[in-house]
Amino acid sequence: MEYKLLGVSGLILIILLLTWLKDGKHMNPPIERRAIIDMATIAIFWVVYEFYNFSRDKAFVEEVTMIINLALLFFMARMVQLIAQLNPMIQEFVSFLKKKGIKIDEIDQK
Repeated sequence: MEYKLLGVSGLILIILLLTWLKDGKHMNPPIERRAIIDMATIAIFWVVYEFYNFSRDKAFVEEVTMIINLALLFFMARMVQLIAQLNPMIQEFVSFLKKKGIKIDEIDQK
């Protein structure tokens, strides 16, 4: 489970970097605040895990595992979304789909 938490921590930092690359000075919240928020998120995940790891009662094994797996899935999906927004090849594909008359609601709203 430690490796999954390392993965979650790494994904949060990658997302921070990708967001900074995408928005630059126009990040909302600004990079300094966002870095503090992300570090606090990472710290909370580790504190909860360590609290569980050192407790004698292992009644919540499935719940803790599910939370970590869902966090890993969520942050992986967010990273893929940011890569798709940054990648010109994917942006050109979206433009091609729009020209063909295919509506992409989520992208149209942005």
